[in-house]
Amino acid sequence: MKPVRIIFLLLAFAISFVANAQYRQDHAKVEYMFKAEAGYLPYIANLGDEGGDGYILNDMQHAVNVNVINGININQDFFLGLGLGYNFVAKPADIGGLNISAGSHCPMAFLNFDFRPLNEEWAPMFETKLGASYLMSDGPYGNTLKPYIEIATGFNWFFSHEVRNMERNYKSLYLTVGFAYTQQTCFIPIRLGIRL
Repeated sequence: MKPVRIIFLLLAFAISFVANAQYRQDHAKVEYMFKAEAGYLPYIANLGDEGGDGYILNDMQHAVNVNVINGININQDFFLGLGLGYNFVAKPADIGGLNISAGSHCPMAFLNFDFRPLNEEWAPMFETKLGASYLMSDGPYGNTLKPYIEIATGFNWFFSHEVRNMERNYKSLYLTVGFAYTQQTCFIPIRLGIRL
């Protein structure tokens, strides 16, 4: 991984934690929230032609992903934030073997919205991500900026009964499964995340 990419990821984490410490205050209905998530995105299908509209991620390439998201939580039910992410796309054997040079690198930026309709210890959760991903590749169809769209559903779990019943509680773990489209390719994102 190039030093610029490492610096980019470290800077995103540093900004997130500084903002969390500086702006975390008790508001009546709105509170700052930080989310971090990691995921595995199995490949489904291609919806385009290589060279026709940029590059497609093919050959049964799957992806692993990390995201950091800063935003606001409204009435404990709605979250709206801005996220930065990184996808590493490769064949499963290369992902498992951590063969970084054998795949594609796709940083992305997106708006994130999620909704939890129930204020319970285990609550269903609905989520969308809308933004763009940038495929970094030395090939003839690389270095393309394409839309990133994701729709997912899952479950949100508050850490404990005592914390869950506090007036201002947003700390939780969540697991989502959904559908994602980017670079003319469809994936099934499976994500584990934390809200702080």
